[in-house]
Amino acid sequence: MTHATILIPTFRHASVLPYSIRSVLAQEGVEFELFVVGDGVEGDTRAAVEPFLADDRVRFFDLPKGVGSGERNRHEALREARGEIVCYVSDDDILLPGFLEEMTGLLAAADFAHPLPVSVHPGGRVEYRPADLARPEFFSLIRRGLNNFISLTGATHTRTAYEQLPEGWRPAPPGVGSDINMWRQFVELPQFRGRTGTRLTAIHFPNPEWRLVDPVERAAELARWLDLAAAPGGREKLDRVLEVAIRTAAQDFKLRSIELQRALDDVRRAREARPSARVRRTVRRLAGGRGLRRQ
Repeated sequence: MTHATILIPTFRHASVLPYSIRSVLAQEGVEFELFVVGDGVEGDTRAAVEPFLADDRVRFFDLPKGVGSGERNRHEALREARGEIVCYVSDDDILLPGFLEEMTGLLAAADFAHPLPVSVHPGGRVEYRPADLARPEFFSLIRRGLNNFISLTGATHTRTAYEQLPEGWRPAPPGVGSDINMWRQFVELPQFRGRTGTRLTAIHFPNPEWRLVDPVERAAELARWLDLAAAPGGREKLDRVLEVAIRTAAQDFKLRSIELQRALDDVRRAREARPSARVRRTVRRLAGGRGLRRQ
């Protein structure tokens, strides 16, 4: 029985796509199928996918270029999904061991789940963005479009929840990100239940930054993380990486809160030092009166 359907939408990331695919195929403990959904891909992407097609868990949807980011292509592929849950992976990101097992556990009592939001930036900086989709305050941010802490990679939902959406995957309106346009449909479901993972099980490599990095170097970075996770003691090493990232995030937020408080104090002191509008009107009236008496 196929428990999970995993989608990798792809366009022009032939150099790193194989690492994304390998990270999916390395998942254990859960039966899954992998859909690589091509959005008007070129020959190098087809060549990158071809070696994996011998694995009967892998299917390649070589579809014409769609509007926007090819969201409708994802919807069409999902029509053939057999999994009870659906997961997504960007073609330039990776999953880590234990991802599918954790998401399966979370979705036993939720409609939508995602791993801890962790990004790796060029130069090796690991960024953790605190969030918990089980808290209404956080999914309210998604609902209002104020903040998107959920990347495509690792986002997971039940197929039942997807079938309840008004539209499913479709191109986003101008000025709205493709991912948050989709997530907002989920959080607006009646009695929405969301969950956030507690372990480092997926890594997002932000494309705007990594796009400027040499493709060979970029691929090497994905390979380095996959090797780290697969090495003896890899889980413990990943836990330590997460611990440092969480500690750094807490320190950064503390510094920002201090800076914000100082800025607010400065504004308050400036307002207190400034006479009120009523006082200013009185001063002007009195000054005008003195002028008349001098005449």
